[in-house]
Amino acid sequence: MTKKFGILCCENLAREMAAVVAAGEFPGALTGTFCMDCDGKRLRWGDGIEAPFSGMRETCDRICILGCGERIEPPALPGPGPVVVVLDVMRGVLLPEPFFDACVREGALMVVPGILPRWREHLAALGFEKGAPAEVFRESVRKIVLIDTGIDPASSRLLAALGEELRIPTERIPVGIEPLRRYLSLQYLQWRLEAEKAAHKASIATVNHRSAEFAMTMDILSRIAEFQSEETVVEEMLDIVAVLFGPARIGFVPVDDGETGRVVSRPPGCFDKPGQGRRFLIEEGRSLGRHGEDGFSIEVRHEDSLVGLLLLEGIPVPERIDEYLEISRFVAEVCGLAIVNARTYRKLQEAVEERDAEIGERMRAEKALREANKKLNTLSSITRHDILNQLAALLGYLEITQMDLEAGRLPADPTLVRYVANELQAARTIQRQIEFTRFYQDIGVKEAEWHDAGALIRQVARELPLSEVTVDVGVAGLQIYADPLIGRVFYNLMENSIRHGGSISRLSFSSSGAPGGLVIVYTDDGGGIPAADKEKIFRKGFGKNTGLGLFLTREILAITGITIRETGVEGEGVRFEIFVPAGEYRSIGEGGTEPGVRKSHG
Repeated sequence: MTKKFGILCCENLAREMAAVVAAGEFPGALTGTFCMDCDGKRLRWGDGIEAPFSGMRETCDRICILGCGERIEPPALPGPGPVVVVLDVMRGVLLPEPFFDACVREGALMVVPGILPRWREHLAALGFEKGAPAEVFRESVRKIVLIDTGIDPASSRLLAALGEELRIPTERIPVGIEPLRRYLSLQYLQWRLEAEKAAHKASIATVNHRSAEFAMTMDILSRIAEFQSEETVVEEMLDIVAVLFGPARIGFVPVDDGETGRVVSRPPGCFDKPGQGRRFLIEEGRSLGRHGEDGFSIEVRHEDSLVGLLLLEGIPVPERIDEYLEISRFVAEVCGLAIVNARTYRKLQEAVEERDAEIGERMRAEKALREANKKLNTLSSITRHDILNQLAALLGYLEITQMDLEAGRLPADPTLVRYVANELQAARTIQRQIEFTRFYQDIGVKEAEWHDAGALIRQVARELPLSEVTVDVGVAGLQIYADPLIGRVFYNLMENSIRHGGSISRLSFSSSGAPGGLVIVYTDDGGGIPAADKEKIFRKGFGKNTGLGLFLTREILAITGITIRETGVEGEGVRFEIFVPAGEYRSIGEGGTEPGVRKSHG
């Protein structure tokens, strides 16, 4: 919260306000007093209150003005300002309005303890100047009623002396300061609630913005690492920095073995003047940093080698440059590796044309690609961790707000309760989807290997709640060559049956020969899948949970050429057919078969 909660009260109520604030229920609140004879007639907004109000106006976004009369009317002030709440403390806080009005109709003069020591000034403010006949005053006032807050032990004595001197009956109504405390607590909590709502809204917007940026960056970078042409890598790199940072001008100068190449720019030609390449290389060993007031430079490196320098000018939001530099560090690292990959491929192609010794070069290129995948995997982990941290903080604040609403510590506005519940649901959905992808961040990172299908199925079955479900594993002795995440394929199939199949009692795996390979069949005795959804279930985002399980199942299998489809009949259970091509499966114990050597089984 950047601003504060302000309380501005009439001097007649200063001791009551001080006692309430001293209890410590309003941390950080600003208080002040005014004296403008607010207790009886309509007065103009003048120096008595204008000066203390102006002092609070710049630092508070909610100000409670407490008077002991109902005639204070702040004028309309220019420009944005705080929320101003004006209230007669005697009527509506210390006493209910109907009761207060009834006393006034009966001719009562209502006073608070702060008025009694200076009752003559009070009567003068009401129009009874010094020397006015007491008979005239008694015709207007039938009795004097003290709304006793208990703040002044001498109040009863002063009230009796006042009644005796004016020969008017007196009455005392003990109310204490609790009504004032409750009223200020309500205003304070309302201020806190509005501030928290604004903060939550900003936090959600920030998380959504950062999530979109990271998702887009990860998608583009994953494609960049696969390109074999340096020109294509550079064009994609310029595209991503244009989208992320929106500069007016972008220039990239490649550096190969210390020699600068031709500048590539957006818009084309904006850095084509002779010698412009040296503009990028002002000093050796430069690091990420600002360039002028609205630009910055990115050093594109791979390990200790400088492969190029990127210059951005005309950033539309210069105040975010420090944040941009942090993002650009990951972009530059992956793009540097991708450029090195592209150059490696180019050199490999040249070597193939000149000589036959391509094996060593190809191995180095494959190693570079594995490093690229590891870097992308690291970037994915860091990004997921950062987003989950932000979501954890957001969920914490939303859950605290919800608990305060349910416990009555905040005003239980039905609209606010609904908004907080919807915000919690959305944030938890995002958290569940991000956590789900953690299991699949290693797809394609590690090399495929042989796996015992039966052993894997039994292993993942133990991780699922299948105490009342029979699992038939009819693939004993079968090994398949697949990505190390193949276990998640069997897990997803069984978990989907439990989650969506209804009353399930049996799950079954079997295998049989097929033209060109082998088919592993998985079935259950649940409700099955509608014909219209048989292909949709493998699409990203389709489904009632994360919408990713079967999509990633197909991706894992596709790494080694394995396919999957659903051929069951709705109402008779699901039937998934996993086709393993020849050479990608084998039987354990087959003569001459060695671990890691693919041999067809037909």
